[in-house]
Amino acid sequence: MEIEAQDVAVEVGGASVLPATGVLVAAGRRALVAVDAGHDGQAPVALALALTGRLLPTRGRLLVSGHDVGLWGRDELRRRTAVVDVPGVTDPEPALPLRAAVAEELRAAGRPASRGDARAWLDDLGLADVADVPARDLPPATRTRALAELAAARPAVEALVLARPDRGGGDAREAGGWWDLAGELAGRGLAVAVLVARAEAAVVEGAGLLRPGDLRAASGVPRAERPDDLPPRPTELSVEATL
Repeated sequence: MEIEAQDVAVEVGGASVLPATGVLVAAGRRALVAVDAGHDGQAPVALALALTGRLLPTRGRLLVSGHDVGLWGRDELRRRTAVVDVPGVTDPEPALPLRAAVAEELRAAGRPASRGDARAWLDDLGLADVADVPARDLPPATRTRALAELAAARPAVEALVLARPDRGGGDAREAGGWWDLAGELAGRGLAVAVLVARAEAAVVEGAGLLRPGDLRAASGVPRAERPDDLPPRPTELSVEATL
């Protein structure tokens, strides 16, 4: 799957929430996206929802494998994508134990969701020791890993958007942190976008953590650069033939 936002902007009540922005997300790659907080701190939320078809931008285009979502269908895009820990949208209730959040997600996916099932799922990730810890008290890296793995396990999901995994204090330079996690998920063939504050994006770049295959974007930059090693966009006709 490839998702490309071109000149996507969001306005609410005449106020700019997200300036014209371009993002490219491709299967098997992680994309680092530097995002300003914007109006009322909602720019990362708006971008995450717009990239996954959950919010209709005020202007701009959203393409899936070269096909305009306006024709291809936002419902299908939502089915094949997931937004991770978006404030006020998909973040768990602060007082909810992690095992309860896991059980809710398993139930929504139509999978066995007893307390034992939730603990077993966490045990598989090596997180059984934090099963009873409230979401608000989880270490940042642990919280992001659990929520991202839950989202990735949903049927049909091919792309993930991690919204501000740095906001809880997680450090991209930590082994097993959110940037490593994004790489692991991309290594499974998922398309992964990581939306972080500009300062944190600068840390990733300054620490030399970007791999040759990683993608980059920034809010306020209308078009994302397309690397030469990505295949040309398929024609609209060929995309229609594969859907």
